[in-house]
Amino acid sequence: MAIRRAVLLIADIGGYTNYMQWNRTHLAHAQLTVAGLLESVINAAKGLKLAKLEGDAAFFWAPDGHANVVVCDRLSRMRASFLERRERMKNDIACECASCEQLDKLSLKFVVHVGEVADQKVKRHVELAGVDVILVHRMLKNMVPVAEYVLMTDPVAECLDEPMRELCLPLVHVFDGIGETSTHYIDLGALRVPVATPRRSFFRRLGATTKFEIDALPFALGMKEPAQGFRNLGRGAEEISA
Repeated sequence: MAIRRAVLLIADIGGYTNYMQWNRTHLAHAQLTVAGLLESVINAAKGLKLAKLEGDAAFFWAPDGHANVVVCDRLSRMRASFLERRERMKNDIACECASCEQLDKLSLKFVVHVGEVADQKVKRHVELAGVDVILVHRMLKNMVPVAEYVLMTDPVAECLDEPMRELCLPLVHVFDGIGETSTHYIDLGALRVPVATPRRSFFRRLGATTKFEIDALPFALGMKEPAQGFRNLGRGAEEISA
């Protein structure tokens, strides 16, 4: 086990309407859309190591990394990739279920912290531990008043380039088990990212929709459990029958 200083980042997908009546079809489609969106985020996270997939979130770390590079460069690429994939899904998938109808509402938020972590290799997997790992996960439950944001602790905000630091808004949190923590956030919704709108033929959409429904079948039929570990489904009611 080694102690290392690292940038810790969680990319979290949310936006589903609270208290939806979920059935297996909705959950299966949520599983596939979120998985596809997370895949786009992971593919754009060059230079970051994927520590763990956590339902509708991905936990990254950059050992001995620079927080300024992560926030000013990597995050913008990850967000652009997310928005492009979301737009492509909207155009490719012809489905009007309650889950797919909310595709446009799905958003991406980030929490970032710099600290010391203990990394322990178990077979081929690296597990991260330490109070800073706990803190970055606590940051997901916050008081940020916007849907799309990057929330960061002081050590991260202090090392940003001046133009990016000027966008930071201060916010003090009290996190469970951690206590009072000074943070800053940037409203990503105010930073527009141009996204090309692809035009798909009828047959291209039909093929994409058919593949989507086939991939969803194991979840819809109960052979696999959909959306396990998802934090942001807003499930205010018990699952109902399909």
